Amino acid sequence: MSFNRETPVFQLAFPPRGRYKPLLLPVWVHQVTAPTGYARTLDVFQTVVLRLCAAGVRDVGDLSRLIGLDAALCRTTIARLVEGGLMQSGLKLTEAGRRTVAEGEVAEAEPRLVRVFQDPATGTLLPRILVADPVRADLRMHRGRWVTIQFGTAGASREVSALTLRTSGSSMRPSERDVLGACRSHDHAARGVRGVSRDQANTEVAARRVGFHGAASPAHLVCYVVEGDDGSGRQWTVEDPFAVGDGRAFADLLAGRIEGDEQLGRLIDDFLGGNRRDRTATARKVDRELAEVARDDVVRALGEEVRDHPEVFNHLADIELALVKDTARERENAARNAIRVFECILPGLNELFPARLPESTVPGVRERTFVLAAQRLGATSVPPEMRKNCRNPNKQLAGDILRAVWAAGENPRHPFAAFLRARPTLLEDLDRSRILRNNATHGSTGAPAPDELEHMRTLAYDAARHLLGLSGGRSTKSKR
Repeated sequence: MSFNRETPVFQLAFPPRGRYKPLLLPVWVHQVTAPTGYARTLDVFQTVVLRLCAAGVRDVGDLSRLIGLDAALCRTTIARLVEGGLMQSGLKLTEAGRRTVAEGEVAEAEPRLVRVFQDPATGTLLPRILVADPVRADLRMHRGRWVTIQFGTAGASREVSALTLRTSGSSMRPSERDVLGACRSHDHAARGVRGVSRDQANTEVAARRVGFHGAASPAHLVCYVVEGDDGSGRQWTVEDPFAVGDGRAFADLLAGRIEGDEQLGRLIDDFLGGNRRDRTATARKVDRELAEVARDDVVRALGEEVRDHPEVFNHLADIELALVKDTARERENAARNAIRVFECILPGLNELFPARLPESTVPGVRERTFVLAAQRLGATSVPPEMRKNCRNPNKQLAGDILRAVWAAGENPRHPFAAFLRARPTLLEDLDRSRILRNNATHGSTGAPAPDELEHMRTLAYDAARHLLGLSGGRSTKSKR
């Protein structure tokens, strides 16, 4: 994908305060019909803005003065309300907005036409979506990889030069699961880490209505590199170009390209200055060395055959690396990666061993059947959350676990049967790991404690041994 004057450039957020360097991130844009309005309570800013507009306020400046917020933050809050279908131009409430003011909760929306963004280098979706029409940046000049962009309007405008990142790769249609994941990630980011989604029992039903419209189109997003240590060893991070949350995911994406893009590395190094540049370069070198050691540790534990399962291999290596670095952010990543091991393995396993779900519609039959199957396999107990999910076992990891237990109950040669016999607390361990992962990602309790992470690490290795048939190597008991 190369940049030309015909390629649209989306400017979705205002330039940050302080020092920054703009970059143009290439993306493939898919137009998709997907559910985006999970019911939730509004945050305090959205509640105040919505109620003031319902009372007749029609000017952003008046809003800013009334609630004591920066005008840019008011505009960002308004943009989120417009995306959610609660407000329209002129600060007027929609019918859904008026209903929300009365009820205090956003009603679940029908699937809508949204844009999802795909990284050409890896084929993964960015954890953001766009509901409203994108704002196009005003391009003034294009010379090589440098593009001049004008911000603002007449009387208050300025021009800046942005580096265009080079990325090759054709567009690949993402899965429905990936689209729903991007929708949920955007929703969580827009509400902050303490946001709590409603029960997502209807999410997978809506997934059947996810539809793609036409082929993907190329575009570029304006991103802003800013100073700041985000806890990963870098002395820089990225402002979220969608202005809804933390931009560390975008910083991680850029960090993976620095070594192969001399101009990008030079731009960031020059931006940071001498001492910070040296510290950043040293941190990158140490990270590479630690990553290689982590991968070697995984191979020693599980044998060379683990390389035949690259996704699981990478997640286990990331867990090892996180435990060595032992920062709050890395412990959060380790909690997520431990669950991702199961998310990688179970879908394929369930395709090889399909489960026959109980057809009875009598309340409680599926739950009792599941509990009986788990007990026959040796489980010491069945967590309440798993019992509840039996009513509609279509949710991603929860549904995969339930189907694996059902299938194992009918087939003693099922790998999950041997796994559960060897580890009778498996279902409790999985439920606890899921809670720790959710808290690390969306909750207020932060990263799991070291002993909990060690427990999750052992669980992930056991999953690779039992469910993938990997048996080589040494014990995974901690050396640290």
